[in-house]
Amino acid sequence: MLIEEMKTLQSGGSYTLLVDSIDDFWDASDQALTYLTAFLHACLELSTQIPWARVLMFLRENIFERVRSRDSESSRLETSISGLAWTQKQLMELVEKRLNRALIAKLPLGGPTWNAFFEDGSTARDQIFEFCHNRPRDILVYVTHAIDAAKDNGHERILLEDIEGARRKFSDNRLKDLGDEYAENYPQVALVLTRFYGLGQRFTVTGIESLVGGLLADKEVQRLCGSWIYEHQAPERFVRMLYDIGFIGIQKPGRPVKFRALGPQDTSPPAVDSEVTIAVHRCYWDALDLQDTLIRSLPDSTELGRVGIVNELPGGLDPTSYEEHLADLAERLDTIPLGHAGSRRFEDAVGDILRLCFFRALDNVEARARTVEGEAIRDWIASIRAHSGFWAIIRQRYSATQVIWECKNYVDLKADDFQQVSYYLNDTIGKFAIIAFRGDMHPSYLTHIKRISADKNALVLPLGIRDLKTFVRQARAGKLKDTHIEDRYDGVVRKVS
Repeated sequence: MLIEEMKTLQSGGSYTLLVDSIDDFWDASDQALTYLTAFLHACLELSTQIPWARVLMFLRENIFERVRSRDSESSRLETSISGLAWTQKQLMELVEKRLNRALIAKLPLGGPTWNAFFEDGSTARDQIFEFCHNRPRDILVYVTHAIDAAKDNGHERILLEDIEGARRKFSDNRLKDLGDEYAENYPQVALVLTRFYGLGQRFTVTGIESLVGGLLADKEVQRLCGSWIYEHQAPERFVRMLYDIGFIGIQKPGRPVKFRALGPQDTSPPAVDSEVTIAVHRCYWDALDLQDTLIRSLPDSTELGRVGIVNELPGGLDPTSYEEHLADLAERLDTIPLGHAGSRRFEDAVGDILRLCFFRALDNVEARARTVEGEAIRDWIASIRAHSGFWAIIRQRYSATQVIWECKNYVDLKADDFQQVSYYLNDTIGKFAIIAFRGDMHPSYLTHIKRISADKNALVLPLGIRDLKTFVRQARAGKLKDTHIEDRYDGVVRKVS
């Protein structure tokens, strides 16, 4: 069908079809993966059968890894895959452009800008770049933490001590990001990574084997990671999994440690045998408080990950109880009746979403009770506590110390719904609110959002039932990121601005 539709466009020119945002509402199910695999092959067929047309698809690497692991014909796609590889020179210029952006008189790129901002520029560059995977996001995040440290210490330039002081914060965030990034491939993989706490920076294969034995005996790991951990209980497969996600590297005798290269082209790690050493990437050492030692074996009495790392979960819940609460919440969202009969249950569900899925960014979740036509209605208000990311931007852009979540247990929103929520937006609590409802975003809602934006310089963001289910699904997989709500926000802002 895709090929037939493209054939109708021929008019003597050439066409490029761009496909992006595949992971919007991505539910990580086998059915979704089957559709995606078929679509990838359709894109390849179109590019090969129609000489004047091609398809460029942008896809997250971890999703493509799932396609490759189950598609027997993935080799047909390999020659059409390209990943972005950055050199250190390109990464340094990327940082320099960011540093130059606020300057009236721009400094030259290629070193002068970097040296103007950093003490002992070459040493600072080595400390940052060697600590990170050569990824633009990691470099920018580390430099941001270093700038914050320099500000806190009252330094006019970023000193080496500021870079060292930012290391723990970056390491903590990088470990969380790794767990979030691969939660779709390996649900609750972050739990397995925390079990490395306090161990060594390097392992022998027998050391990994004893570690895997401890993981398989861990009740929480059995409960939350059982869908994949048993398939990777062989030391070689467990090492390969950790290598694929970038957590460890493999060192042959007399050779440097080889970490997985960026991009999908790196499909063959070094062979795992009794001679190799398994090394945890240094950017995770601080977060896991790893010791500078080689682990050859672990006693049976070793309690993995029990000291130091505290799982950041709401209400003092342990991981198993947390997952059970989320499973119950997911079931409720599927069974709550529409309209008046289920309004109270829907309000309760939205409150639980705030407490269970947004606890890192939102705090002090409280009900706002009001009476309409003699009926008590509860909405929610939460404080923004995030210091970075999406919610920090919302707090700054809309002066929003608080966020109102209006609950509408029906499919189609009305003009009155937007008027009602805009009434509560002011300079005291801020000018950003969310309407949680049971339908999907409709273009007609943009008219009301534009009016509120023009009248009050405020924004009302509708989030439908599929969005709410996505938050719960990501939380169950251990993927506590703000990317989905940020995508919904960006989509609305671009259309109303």
